[in-house]
Amino acid sequence: MNTKEQIIENLKNWFNKVNVISLEERIPLNCWDKELKELRDGKTKEIYIVSFKTKSTNIEHDENGKITSFFEGMYCFAYFDAETLELMYISKKDGFIEVDGSY
Repeated sequence: MNTKEQIIENLKNWFNKVNVISLEERIPLNCWDKELKELRDGKTKEIYIVSFKTKSTNIEHDENGKITSFFEGMYCFAYFDAETLELMYISKKDGFIEVDGSY
């Protein structure tokens, strides 16, 4: 298993363990190449970023089965330490999810 596959597997395990965010299974996880990036604490570090999309929610249908209301899932980015391959946090449009699942 290469590094990117290992990181994606770590993220999938985190999803199952913490269960605070839903993953859209039809859109594959995408692990970017290692890069030097400034983190939210202002420090610069080598990291891997995995992009993914959350499941769409609140789908409502009319009496004919047509969709009348739909909230599309959002794209999120999981930050992994390039040395340890451990999840650091997940960034989403309205904040961050910590490793323990808190916001």
